[in-house]
Amino acid sequence: MTKLTAVLDTNVYLSGIIFGGNCRHILDLAIAGKISAVSSPEILLEISQKLAKKFLWSQDQVLAAVKTIIKTVKIVKPKLNLQVVKADQNDNKIIEAAIEAKAKYIVSGDNHLLKIKKYKQVKIVTPQEFLSIYLKKNDQV
Repeated sequence: MTKLTAVLDTNVYLSGIIFGGNCRHILDLAIAGKISAVSSPEILLEISQKLAKKFLWSQDQVLAAVKTIIKTVKIVKPKLNLQVVKADQNDNKIIEAAIEAKAKYIVSGDNHLLKIKKYKQVKIVTPQEFLSIYLKKNDQV
């Protein structure tokens, strides 16, 4: 059985780490090796910056979180420089990572990305939609 491959947007990591819920469930699936999560140095940098600035985490806390993510995900270094998300250029790094990794999904809570719905072979879905897809694929109730 092939695992679902997904690039998780920064907001999915932050929501999962800070608040739990569906995003935490997705992170737990990645940690357990049940899905193949993909990230990039640019996404990791953004996670680090948000944890430090928005949530006031210490450097040690940020480092521990990023180290856990690095152990859990496949890191890609996108060669493409896309201009797909016009409303927020910063979101293009998520699509670039997905194309580089040949991922089937981008999981995001960001409306700029969700409005696109699909780019090439990559479907852009909410955390709830991704969990539904995962459960259907794995016949779990």
